[in-house]
Amino acid sequence: MYPLPIARIAIKEDEEGLWEILEPMIRKGGTYVFSLDKNKESVMAYWLGAEKTTFVVEIDGELVGTFYLKANQEGLGDHVSNAGFVVAPEAEGQGLGRWMGNFAFEEAKKRGYLAMQFNFVIQSNQQAVHLWKSLGFSILGEIPEAYRHPELGLVPALIFHKKL
Repeated sequence: MYPLPIARIAIKEDEEGLWEILEPMIRKGGTYVFSLDKNKESVMAYWLGAEKTTFVVEIDGELVGTFYLKANQEGLGDHVSNAGFVVAPEAEGQGLGRWMGNFAFEEAKKRGYLAMQFNFVIQSNQQAVHLWKSLGFSILGEIPEAYRHPELGLVPALIFHKKL
């Protein structure tokens, strides 16, 4: 039987492992808006920012994924959550994104959020588009030519929403 993932809140000592997960995604492009040459310090400042709760996901003690939860907006919009997810390259295709998504939904509910919204899902990232649709998200809109894909040129970004 495949070992079960464990999610826990990230700590400062996780930075190296987080960088090993995040750097390949950044250098490849196609999923997040980070510039392809973004450095470790600025990525860690963003991913572990004080406005977020960042989680790491482990299987058998190895970091295999990460995600964060935060309010999509502050103040009167803080009942809608936002999240970002990255699976380590070696763990792709094993259902970890789905597991993290479901874990994040439950965690967001526990924290009092009423919905989850993704503001900028790259339309050409078909794995993410398929995953979020299959987990009950609706596409609220499309932002034309919103992302400069390193291979495809200008592509749309999608806005996803799900009540929790």
